[in-house]
Amino acid sequence: MSKKHPRRGKSRSSRKFDAAQTGHQDGDADDSAAKAPRGGKSAAKTHATTLRIIGGSMRGRTVRYHGAAYTRPMKDSVRENLFNILGPAVRGAVGFDLFAGTGAIAFEAISRGANGVTMVEQSRHAMKTLKDSASQLGIEDRLNLIIGDTFRIALKLLGPPDADTPWVVFLCPPYRMWEDETTLGKLNQMIRAFLEHAPLGSVLVAETDKFFDTARLPAAAWDFREYGNVRLCFVEPAVICGMNL
Repeated sequence: MSKKHPRRGKSRSSRKFDAAQTGHQDGDADDSAAKAPRGGKSAAKTHATTLRIIGGSMRGRTVRYHGAAYTRPMKDSVRENLFNILGPAVRGAVGFDLFAGTGAIAFEAISRGANGVTMVEQSRHAMKTLKDSASQLGIEDRLNLIIGDTFRIALKLLGPPDADTPWVVFLCPPYRMWEDETTLGKLNQMIRAFLEHAPLGSVLVAETDKFFDTARLPAAAWDFREYGNVRLCFVEPAVICGMNL
């Protein structure tokens, strides 16, 4: 039987997220790409470039980042820590990348063994790049690309599942959405839907900046990790007497 855990500090969740698993101690990865003013706006101009897949079957392959300022690619070092922490939870899981942006997180999940990933993105420009990248990587059949408003779509995606395959959910919106009361409320609705419906073995990771007050997240056994200006927030569905609650 799992016990409820403190909201802050290191969680003792069943997955036992340990800093040693990451190859880095918490907070020592310099995330210069995310060192932007609060509200998610970049202080520097962005340019089209490529992003590298770090691990798994597609390790070393690259995908195009269009360079538009409305996306904020996660730095390689942070993404590497993220997937090292998730570890085997990704293999065989059903993925949801709810703010797909560059697609780097979803492509990394596929590379590391996810059965498939649903990617939601509102920008048609970004979606075209995602489709081109998926075709380049030869993984179109493992992706479900949805163009539209995440706030209108996510609760349906995170509803009661048809199967007990674990989920891995990536919730990485623009940082300003965590500060706005309206969008924060909608993000928290997604988290609550995950906590209520996700099968056993599922994990959700939310990305915020380090200034965000995590007390504003739904009550759960969170595990928080900081890398420079980035905070990764991990949570699993509560398990009591073998059941999700």
